[in-house]
Amino acid sequence: MGPRRLSCLARVLIMLTAIILFFSLIAEAAPICQGKCEDIPDCDGFCRRIGFKGGACQPPFYQFCCCNQ
Repeated sequence: MGPRRLSCLARVLIMLTAIILFFSLIAEAAPICQGKCEDIPDCDGFCRRIGFKGGACQPPFYQFCCCNQ
């Protein structure tokens, strides 16, 4: 009974780790839109100045300046 209980516990820990990793990666990948590209012509420079890794005008219409974390 001991090894089986350990195996079950190991599976639960692996699943919890995978779930936490999955959600942390999604949160990091989501860009944060700051405004319209017509108001922020240098989107990448603007995002870097306010502390993000960079930014770009996002499709489909390229009208919003979104910064990457």
